[in-house]
Amino acid sequence: MRLVAGAILATLILPLSAENENRENPSAGNSLKPELNGNGELLTATRSRGERFDDDIDRYPGGFDFSITLGKKHRHHRKGTTELNMGGVGLGFVSALGEKAPMDVSMGHSLEINWTEAMSIRYNFNRHNSLELGMGFLWRNYRMAHQYRFQQDAAEVLGVVPYPAGAVPKFSRLHIFQMTFPLLYSYNVKPGWSFVIGPELAVNGGHNKHTRTIKTRYSLDGEKYKEKTTDLRINPVSVNLVASIRFRFIGLYVRYSPCDVIDHNYGPKFQSLSTGITLWGF
Repeated sequence: MRLVAGAILATLILPLSAENENRENPSAGNSLKPELNGNGELLTATRSRGERFDDDIDRYPGGFDFSITLGKKHRHHRKGTTELNMGGVGLGFVSALGEKAPMDVSMGHSLEINWTEAMSIRYNFNRHNSLELGMGFLWRNYRMAHQYRFQQDAAEVLGVVPYPAGAVPKFSRLHIFQMTFPLLYSYNVKPGWSFVIGPELAVNGGHNKHTRTIKTRYSLDGEKYKEKTTDLRINPVSVNLVASIRFRFIGLYVRYSPCDVIDHNYGPKFQSLSTGITLWGF
């Protein structure tokens, strides 16, 4: 009788102890459980309550999910998801490719400011590959600091001419502002690291003549002179090729513009190449 009573008591107490252990330590019930056939051979493994696999990240296969990220990207890009992004502020230096003497743009003094992802929408094919369409802004400043300056004549043709005799040059710069529409492919090499490349459509400021100007500063006979010309004849539309390597929120970029900056009927023929750093995207 004592043995029978002990067995009954053990049968009642052990399940209660296991249940209390699961309540105190939920992870204890989240182990993989093998499934066996009639011969005792392993068929597959199933997960019990609370278990999470890595493929849970891709939990929208072929579906649509929408989220907003400001200045950062998801740690894991989920398959079939769409993100609305803002970020991609960049600062760099720009050069004039193909320029001919006496034009001499100094890359070290010619700045480029860009906001590539002022607003963009990104589709994640999976955790590694994504495609992004956006809208941004591009500000370029081609600067000369030698004995020649930019000048537009009465026929609106941009030329490079010497300063007046005896003048002490400060600078002469060509300023251009454009709206941009990038289409960028992104590949996430590993967490934190990504590579971005794609074309970018650049459109000039349209009717706003102050988006394409010349500013020149120099001294002559003790007097300071400031000259400004607006509404230059630049190409209304151009295409750029951009690429970037990013680590978390900082990156390095390069932008190549094979199109002529100035309308070929109204000024010198040259293209541009710029490079710099980006923050919070791109």
